[in-house]
Amino acid sequence: MTDRIKFLTSFITRFLVLTFVFFLIWIPIGEIYLTLLAWASKCVLWVMGYHTTLVTGEGAPYFLCRGFEIGMKDAHLANFNIIPLIALILATPGVEPMRRAKMLAIGVFVLFCMHVIDFVSHFPMNFSGSAIAEIVVVFMGVCEVAVPFVLWFVLAHKEILGNIR
Repeated sequence: MTDRIKFLTSFITRFLVLTFVFFLIWIPIGEIYLTLLAWASKCVLWVMGYHTTLVTGEGAPYFLCRGFEIGMKDAHLANFNIIPLIALILATPGVEPMRRAKMLAIGVFVLFCMHVIDFVSHFPMNFSGSAIAEIVVVFMGVCEVAVPFVLWFVLAHKEILGNIR
């Protein structure tokens, strides 16, 4: 029993320290991520038939669409759920370096895609009154905190369950 407590204490401590450090790093890097997210969203919006103009420069990027300004102000802080995922993957013991790198790549890619889906869903919800888009927006808002933990478990279930036993 004490081995489990030591293991959990060690894991939680590593997770919390990594989360704190990565959050400090995320504050300036988040703006770069937001710009990348904006460009990817612009491409998806174009495929969806929304002809937008992406305005970058000083401040957060924003879109001009049908005479309206759709901003991304402080969205880099809203998309910080990448931080706990990275911290969880790095804090998980017993993961080989190559597998850890693959887990990080897959996890960050999945979250990036979810962030794009979340952002572009606001367009049909606001411009067309799409009920499906509204469901997606609400789902993303509710699940935003849980997704990194679920994704981590899916990616690292062998190590997690192996370490519990």
